[in-house]
Amino acid sequence: MRSSRIRGAPSGVVIRLRSDVIVSGLQRQCEAAGLMFMVLDRGHEEGGLVLIKWIDGTAVQIFREGTVNDRRRWTTRGAPIPEADAATILAKERGFDADAWVLEVIGPMAKADKILEPVAEA
Repeated sequence: MRSSRIRGAPSGVVIRLRSDVIVSGLQRQCEAAGLMFMVLDRGHEEGGLVLIKWIDGTAVQIFREGTVNDRRRWTTRGAPIPEADAATILAKERGFDADAWVLEVIGPMAKADKILEPVAEA
């Protein structure tokens, strides 16, 4: 996501893209790259956190959105984990934040860098 400042607005005011717009953009990018994309849990349209469960064969990586210096960053939760562990983590996140979106992408992890640019390790 790209956040941007409003011209003429007081400093510190940042525009954030709606979560449903971010999800729609991710879906289009994944489909264009030949990846399978699903919305597992639909969150709040305007401001829900976006979590991505990326499945590459048997390994699963979870990406979490965040913002650093007014720019979207996707961070990983460390090393890839078994799918059962990912389901537990995502259920806990949804229990904590009912507004969160949970997405699933199936395909080579090598394509994540292009779709989730920039990606950072947490």
